[in-house]
Amino acid sequence: MIGMITLDRRDAKRPGHVRPDAAEAELGYMFLPEAWGCGYAAEACAAALDWFAGALPGEPVVLCTQTANDRSMRLAAKLGFTEVERFEEYGAEQWFGAWCPGSGPRR
Repeated sequence: MIGMITLDRRDAKRPGHVRPDAAEAELGYMFLPEAWGCGYAAEACAAALDWFAGALPGEPVVLCTQTANDRSMRLAAKLGFTEVERFEEYGAEQWFGAWCPGSGPRR
């Protein structure tokens, strides 16, 4: 195993939401450093977003990453996420973005 991606419902108690009911799907990813820069995260996340768009058409997906994580910020942009807001959480500035099917590039 070189990493994993997740699609879970974002906890309503956490900051950052785009829906009134705070029930957005949240994309998460974590890969071993040896796998960084090989395109695996982009490929896996794009496949998950494609599946999600087919399973739940029109539903937004959110993503949260630390602004200090340049690679994660670039991946979010490459996948088509757009910034919604920034906030402090876990002792660091967080970037919070949203993606909607058909809203931008994924590959």
